[in-house]
Amino acid sequence: MARKMTGRERDDAEALRGVLVQELGPADRGYAPGIASALVRLPDGRATADDVERILGKYKVSANALKKMMRAGVLVPCADEDGAYDVRVPATATDAEEAAGEGADGAADAADVLDASADAPAPEVATVANGTCEDVTPDDAASDDAVSDRAAGGAAEAAGAVDGAGTDAAADAADGPAEPASPTGAQAGAGAGEKDAPASPEAAGEAEATPSPESADAPRSGRPARRGGARRREAPRRDLKKVPYVRRGSESDAQARQKIVALDPRFWMNGWLLSHPGAFTMYERELTAINDVLTDGMLPGDITRRQLAYQMGGDEKFFEYGSDGFRLLRAMGMEDVVRHRPMPKPDLVYHAPRRRKHMRVLVTENLDPYLDVHDLMYEDGRTQILGERVHAVVLGGGTPVLEHNRLSLLLDTLGADSVEVLYWGDIDRAGVDLMMKLRAELGEKYKFSSFSPAYGLMVRRAMERFPDPSDNESTGQANIDVPDMSLVCEGMSAEEADYARAVVESCGLIPQEILTKRDL
Repeated sequence: MARKMTGRERDDAEALRGVLVQELGPADRGYAPGIASALVRLPDGRATADDVERILGKYKVSANALKKMMRAGVLVPCADEDGAYDVRVPATATDAEEAAGEGADGAADAADVLDASADAPAPEVATVANGTCEDVTPDDAASDDAVSDRAAGGAAEAAGAVDGAGTDAAADAADGPAEPASPTGAQAGAGAGEKDAPASPEAAGEAEATPSPESADAPRSGRPARRGGARRREAPRRDLKKVPYVRRGSESDAQARQKIVALDPRFWMNGWLLSHPGAFTMYERELTAINDVLTDGMLPGDITRRQLAYQMGGDEKFFEYGSDGFRLLRAMGMEDVVRHRPMPKPDLVYHAPRRRKHMRVLVTENLDPYLDVHDLMYEDGRTQILGERVHAVVLGGGTPVLEHNRLSLLLDTLGADSVEVLYWGDIDRAGVDLMMKLRAELGEKYKFSSFSPAYGLMVRRAMERFPDPSDNESTGQANIDVPDMSLVCEGMSAEEADYARAVVESCGLIPQEILTKRDL
């Protein structure tokens, strides 16, 4: 029987669970609490290879779960022990509250100092030419108007005051010394008061005739000074990555959780939204709109992702791949709940007459075979090419099909439950190597095979034309290693397979263009 966890271990387990729920795949998220509980119980926060195998094997999670935990920083490989990992727990809400409390205490101390300075009476001072300050009376200020103007200009410029505020401060200063809210405000008020209330008309005229450089830079009457605070501030940009994990939280978090549990249970059943109430507060409008659609009935499936997002919340890019809306649905485990019509990707040229639940997609390396298959499907309505059922054709174009995960993104937008990829390219070192790289990139997500009827027919046409394999066109691809020919030779006779291997080993080429539309 497992021992009872301490309070600190419970906090660490909750923090780890929140990270694992976000990182693990949909099939493994349900085991996040058990994995987190097992990790925090390990002695000295270190997991040996046996510990990792025991914990992950107990829940039978997918093979890439360990990589995702390492990527999330939960498990960090030890430098002094092979196969061992240090368990890293993210900062908990308790740690954040303690840090915030220390920061608040420091801010309170600083505020006390400012309040004490503001409560002290501010004497009227004048700055003389040598830089020293001395107390003056109203009569002295009237006689020494030039010095007062310089002091007023410097104070007004430092405070960034406008003429309207300066006029009010001048009236207060004429009645007597004021008690400003802050030291900066006291200097601005006193300076503005001395400037706007000269003691005599002669002094006023002399001040206008010989203005000081400082007063010339000050804002003129009737024209408010530009201040950064007067500009219209833009709304803060929302960022789901900055939403913290909250275990208990404040009263506002409790109110947000009450609203969350009132939603459809699919929003909060995996616990992520309840442990991140800030996400609900940030995207309450969008989540409420989705909940209303779920409550009223089925989601529409005949509109695009952007059209659906605009109807729900007004932001047409809310469900785009990599956006906060997409990450939010994935974190809540609802990425499969919101149905929409897939959008075609413009990166690759393709032709798919209609959507099906199960699709076989033919990827061709070169343009001419693509056009032949396209015409047969579009003009003749053919659904079989060389006896193989084909539902869509894609122009790979050589190496571009490998870049930026283009083919995988395109296949995702077809809206099929399952997709099988058939590849057809040149029989040469570069063409076969390209097919093997594409299979490795797609991995186990899609079933992958060569378009064997076309490869077999290409070899038979070449054998008829060039009985000797070395007579085929030379490519000069000696810098490319001889690739694995197993996929190309599937379905061939022994003689045809030997011929194809001989062509590739001698840096020869059997191009796709050896077949025409009539052959297909």
